[in-house]
Amino acid sequence: MSSGHLLVLGASIIWILFCMRFWYAIDREHTWQRRFIAIGAGIGGGLIYLIGFMMLQMLKEPPPPPLEIDGSDVRVHARPPADEKK
Repeated sequence: MSSGHLLVLGASIIWILFCMRFWYAIDREHTWQRRFIAIGAGIGGGLIYLIGFMMLQMLKEPPPPPLEIDGSDVRVHARPPADEKK
């Protein structure tokens, strides 16, 4: 597992722990608030994980191969002498 994968996984876990901190702080009487925080923690952690791995794949892709130029298509013209006036 590379450091990029660990970074994405760590960011996802930190988000979930951050949300769960608020979940524990909310009183048990407010069940809907606690449910919304728990749903946000799960969806947010999953999105961070998914988008992070997609970005890692985009950064890893090799550059396209260089274009090969066939030498028969290249034509070179000689310059006129510098002292010659047009």
